[in-house]
Amino acid sequence: MRLYRFFSAEYGMRSILDRQIRIGRIEELNDDFEFIGVALSEKAERIALRNMRQRLSVKNGVICMSKGWESPLMWAHYADSHKGIVLGFNVPDEAFYKVCYVKKRPTLRDMRLNILGDITPDDMKRLIRTKAAGWAYEQEYRSYRVLNDGVEIKGEMHYFVPFSADMKLREVIVGSRYKGSRTEMVAAVNDPSVDVYMARGSFEEFKVVRQKQECMWV
Repeated sequence: MRLYRFFSAEYGMRSILDRQIRIGRIEELNDDFEFIGVALSEKAERIALRNMRQRLSVKNGVICMSKGWESPLMWAHYADSHKGIVLGFNVPDEAFYKVCYVKKRPTLRDMRLNILGDITPDDMKRLIRTKAAGWAYEQEYRSYRVLNDGVEIKGEMHYFVPFSADMKLREVIVGSRYKGSRTEMVAAVNDPSVDVYMARGSFEEFKVVRQKQECMWV
């Protein structure tokens, strides 16, 4: 399937040139409810679940992508207010999990559990794919990765997945406010099979569409 990753201009270009995508650390994700979406009334259980998330974050990370690229909110929030870049990849269907958006946090009872200690690996998979309904505009898909072969950058360890047959770059979309040139981008991509183009706001809807007039980006 085709999935999309949003970047600022700087990090998008770095990803293209280095032919890799950074794996996000679980504790760095921007939703504080990540991996702890179950409603717990007992303080000790809430602490235990947060500790569980911290332990998972030590050796596990996540690649977050979106099913579409047309959302103005996504461009505003994750592509530097339309100044950034979106990369479209072909990936195996089984490599990514679709996020489930819910209006209410599930309770242990909803999950058919008596106590937090009864939680199973399948229950954890459900939790880590559950987000609040307010995030639904992201149309998010996730791939969970073990953190191996880190690279130290400015004193911190970072982890990456290279472009490959299972992470094949097929589109490069720059925002309507992108400052770089088409010539520079095409040279960086260096692959005529990749579709490189600019986006713009639709004239009729609140969505982002392809800029068909190529003279608008030189």
